[in-house]
Amino acid sequence: MKIRSAVEMVNKGGKFIVIYGETGVGKTASTLASAPLPIAYVRCEPRDPSDAIMAAKLDPRDIDIYDADNFLDLLAGLRDPKLFARHRTIFVDGASYLMNVSLSTEIEQEAFEAREEKEKRLKPLVSQSKMSQEGFGGLSSQMSRMFNLLGKLSMEGKVVIVSALLAENPKWDRELSAAPAFKGREFPTNMPAFVDMIGLVQKRFDEHGNIVYPPFVSFEGDGSFICKFTGVKNDPNKKAVGPLDFSRILRMERKGGEQTT
Repeated sequence: MKIRSAVEMVNKGGKFIVIYGETGVGKTASTLASAPLPIAYVRCEPRDPSDAIMAAKLDPRDIDIYDADNFLDLLAGLRDPKLFARHRTIFVDGASYLMNVSLSTEIEQEAFEAREEKEKRLKPLVSQSKMSQEGFGGLSSQMSRMFNLLGKLSMEGKVVIVSALLAENPKWDRELSAAPAFKGREFPTNMPAFVDMIGLVQKRFDEHGNIVYPPFVSFEGDGSFICKFTGVKNDPNKKAVGPLDFSRILRMERKGGEQTT
């Protein structure tokens, strides 16, 4: 068992934050524009991040892009303390795609290769895309392993930010209007326990109805959507909501809760 000084952990200033919202709402560019530099950008979606980097007006020297060959390669990287030594922020962009597409496909392919040859010949496409109960268990377990490693990095002082897509009325809880888009029931249910903050990102409009950036993020709500805020607020009656600007969000959380507006 390892004993840590509370003073040491507080002074390190790490944080583990999940943000989620519709595609194209501005999660990536706004995070790159405002998160502490330098940034380790862990790309989980098969798209070029150049546009987001340019939109964020980010000096390319302040960002390193990490691509993993597969999920186990990603976990190995997160276990390597030297890999992120120079970075203040680790930004895992596209966790919904990572879980729902990339990791799911890897698990399905692994199961397909273990099936009987007869089934492979009769239903090759179905067999390659069949997710068993065992597969769902593996999916949840592997995502939990990744979040556990990210949590350890945050405890070492890194600001860890994970982005995900939005799921309306998710299958695991139809009463919710919105939640991060993660497959299955076990991991979406357990995920909030891993992190410090969860924010729903939505479009923000000016007085004329025009979309403005950064978008709006809600770390607290009315209970109809998944959100979470940890920290002390000067005014407990004000909710932790406002522009998706991590320079303000982290200051709000660390300096006694100056709420965003």
